[in-house]
Amino acid sequence: MTSFRAIAAATILLALSACGSDPDSADEARNAADDFAARINGVGDGANNNPPTTGNAPRSVATPTIAEPLQPQAQAAFTPGTANDPASETCGANKMGPFIGMVADVRTRVDIEDVAGPGREIRFLRPGGAFVQPDASNPRLNVMLDSQDIIRDARCG
Repeated sequence: MTSFRAIAAATILLALSACGSDPDSADEARNAADDFAARINGVGDGANNNPPTTGNAPRSVATPTIAEPLQPQAQAAFTPGTANDPASETCGANKMGPFIGMVADVRTRVDIEDVAGPGREIRFLRPGGAFVQPDASNPRLNVMLDSQDIIRDARCG
């Protein structure tokens, strides 16, 4: 137990001697901190008053330009000129522009059938409805509705 007390006393004495209660060392530390702050703020003897020439500093002012768009890597949602093109004439989707944004009530549905043509197969699709297998080769008109029965899109398939 005596050796434990000796080790504890030595540790305490070592810690107290490291604290440094010398007033001159405290003044030197304060002066060093003030000198460092002055250099950071750009004043004092050690300050560098020249603008930076390396790093992230801008070298010249240039007008930003917009890069050319990259070619799509994946197939788009529709292929122009095919049955799933919204501008396709195979199902009459190109004639549905005036109906976009309208409520798909009975009167609007009758008007869509009249514009699309007699005997045309038309599907009104709501979100969350049964899964519908798309068929790009089918000239059927698909009218997409939102949750409030407002017409949002028209496509073939």
